[in-house]
Amino acid sequence: MAEPSVHVIPEPVAIEETGLQMGFLADLTLKALYQTGRATAGQLGAMLALSQPVMQEVLTFLSRDGLCEVTGSEGHALADYRYSITGRGRERAAEAFEHSAYLGRAPVPLADYVTQVSRQSVSQVRFDVETVERALDVLVLSPETRRRIGRAIASGRPTLIYGASGNGKSTAIRQLGAVLGGQVLIPHALEVYGHIVRLFDPSKHQVVQDMSEGQGTTRRRDRRWQLVARPAVLTGGELSRHSLELVFDDRSKVYEAPLQMKANGGILILDDFGRQQMSAVELLNRWIVALEGRVDHLSLHTGQTIEVPFDVIPLFCTNLPPEHLADEAFLRRVRYKVEIPNPSQDEFRTIFVRVCQEYGLQADEATVEHVLAHWYEPFGRELRGCHPRDLIEAIVDAARYESRSAILSPETMDEACRTYFLGPSGEPAD
Repeated sequence: MAEPSVHVIPEPVAIEETGLQMGFLADLTLKALYQTGRATAGQLGAMLALSQPVMQEVLTFLSRDGLCEVTGSEGHALADYRYSITGRGRERAAEAFEHSAYLGRAPVPLADYVTQVSRQSVSQVRFDVETVERALDVLVLSPETRRRIGRAIASGRPTLIYGASGNGKSTAIRQLGAVLGGQVLIPHALEVYGHIVRLFDPSKHQVVQDMSEGQGTTRRRDRRWQLVARPAVLTGGELSRHSLELVFDDRSKVYEAPLQMKANGGILILDDFGRQQMSAVELLNRWIVALEGRVDHLSLHTGQTIEVPFDVIPLFCTNLPPEHLADEAFLRRVRYKVEIPNPSQDEFRTIFVRVCQEYGLQADEATVEHVLAHWYEPFGRELRGCHPRDLIEAIVDAARYESRSAILSPETMDEACRTYFLGPSGEPAD
């Protein structure tokens, strides 16, 4: 799978290169001094992810205005000078905290973020047959189903994976997310019209070791940005309209970026589509522009609207019939619809053998035929890909409870089926 290289962002060495105003950086620095009591220029630079030239500009500005002062030194370099906040500085810091309680790495301007998303767009990633086959190797699927899934994910367009529960839909889309590969740079936070939007989320973003720092430049990389694996963000029934908008915290005066923004540069997986706290129609209507134009619009609590990239591959997964989710006009925006059908009897047997091998049990063909003949065919019961694992795990659980070795036989399978299936009979058919 081809993967574009990460564009290295050099560290700013002047205020104007940060894209931020001196007043903004001054307030951020005062908040850091207010919290720490005293700190060296080097310590402040590490806390705010700013270079020493930038840090010195800010501290010189604050010292000149009597908001902080040098109170000593821990060495001979300018970075070793120790600063303390003054009384006037404390008053200014208190005002800054009232505007926003954010304290951490300096944010990145929204315009810089938009540019970087374009440079590392997920549209540049090319899925090939080998990558998709490797991802789906854990499942027993027909060649036709594998090929359809592969073509859909390779297109980068919205895709709906549907079918009966238990046939591997969720596993398939999670596996595709796991093999996405590659890395992207994301800012810890954004500055938007003077407001702060948190973007980096340790629960959604996997930090990777930066092996390319300094590549192509004499400066080190801008530490306001974090190198992470391309995101594969998963959400399910807990998804609400609230999750898709900027969330403003009244106490901290800081915004949290929505789910789709955290997934930029990667895959956004919506499991159990149609069972969220918002209807499928409402969700598709919310993204009607984003799905086609790859641009999303978000609103600040002040009423201002911002335009951000919608640079994701959306994968929807559902066990509901697609026609029950929305009408044809809405579903047209989800370009690919791929069904994962019930396994055939041969595929069911293959799954059964795989699970037996995984649990160290001898796969007995006669036992499989017994189950099919006595628990499926007489009742018209549909085969599901999850049944072999569930039934064999029931046998293993029973053996563990009774402190004996697990044995695969018609008798143990019958007992597992009695406590697993709901239906017209609790006994195998003759």
